[in-house]
Amino acid sequence: DRPWLTESKKVQKLQDKIYVALQHEIQKKHSSEDKLSKMVSKLPLMKTICNLHLDKLEFFRLVHPETAMNFPPLYKEVFNSELQYSDPRES
Repeated sequence: DRPWLTESKKVQKLQDKIYVALQHEIQKKHSSEDKLSKMVSKLPLMKTICNLHLDKLEFFRLVHPETAMNFPPLYKEVFNSELQYSDPRES
């Protein structure tokens, strides 16, 4: 579902490691085992929220291209894989 993703197997391995680390933390803290499953169950909602945010950012970029071009570098870097900041004067 991310067309720009080029190394999906590496991403999957990283996700698996994160899951194991979370599992270890929950066991270490003697927390309820259902905490991890609750967190995992919230992932689709978080993805939906993220996609809505990206839609709003894209709309903002289209309506206010000059402002979007002047976003702080970190903000551009975080969303660069999803959004393209092109200079409308170059078109």
